[in-house]
Amino acid sequence: MESSLDSKHTAPSAGQIISRGFLVAHCVLAGAILLTLLHAPAQLASALMISLRDKTPSAPGPAPEQLLPALLLSGVVILLAIGVFFLFPLIQGGVLGQVRDRLDSPDRPPRRFGFHSRVHYSRLLGNQLVFTLIMMAAIFPLVCVGAVVAVQSTAGAAEPPPGEVERQLLSHPVFLGGMVLVSVLSSAVGMIYWVANCVVVAEGRSMGASWRSSFQFCRRNFPAVLAVWLVNLVAGAVLAPLGMLGQFGVVSSTWGLSAVALIYSLLIGYWGVIVAGMSMSLYLGRRTHSESEELAVPAAVGA
Repeated sequence: MESSLDSKHTAPSAGQIISRGFLVAHCVLAGAILLTLLHAPAQLASALMISLRDKTPSAPGPAPEQLLPALLLSGVVILLAIGVFFLFPLIQGGVLGQVRDRLDSPDRPPRRFGFHSRVHYSRLLGNQLVFTLIMMAAIFPLVCVGAVVAVQSTAGAAEPPPGEVERQLLSHPVFLGGMVLVSVLSSAVGMIYWVANCVVVAEGRSMGASWRSSFQFCRRNFPAVLAVWLVNLVAGAVLAPLGMLGQFGVVSSTWGLSAVALIYSLLIGYWGVIVAGMSMSLYLGRRTHSESEELAVPAAVGA
């Protein structure tokens, strides 16, 4: 029983977990640069699409001379999004692996970034696919509601100015409430997803086992997980409006939209590394503590 009591005393607090995560994340800022370079092309292409939309005359459908550029940009955005999907786990594995090495063995240099990227890629890609499917299932009803509201608000009216449809959607109580609910739920599932990735990198477990372990870990360590989740939720609430400035017509010039896209890419790249640091700090800090709690009951019975 003495060992279980010691483990309870040495379990890091939520504040310690978050601060350690921030500190170790700043040791792998090369990952933030890679994430920024990964996201920037897709964000810039999206910004150019918004700029092209804003320059379209107020008439049904795009002008003939703008139809081909719009189609080409749409194709580029889709291809870049696919590239982000398949390349993100590669960078994520390198970041999580080096964070794990620095937290587990701070007196030794971490293994090479590329080593962790190769070893963990397939399982992290599988976890990302599961997370994406869950998000698609959660967002689909909201998309349907948004489509109905958009059709009702523009039926029989002239072409709305840029950003008007988006503003009407956000002013609709059903859509706004659904968006808030989906955002909170997706953030919560995202927390389980990040812990599952930490299980993959730290323990080498399979995709299915990592999700089961992550769910059990989050349930046993709910207060600490909640604290990390709230930090991530607040950061998401701060970053999200920046990514929608062009959609709402707040910024309309091509150069302004491009600048916002680059800043947004830099911030999400930086925050991606911070989330990796906090998640791995959470898992490693509470992993032994959780395992000791599971073993404490049989030990007490045997005594």
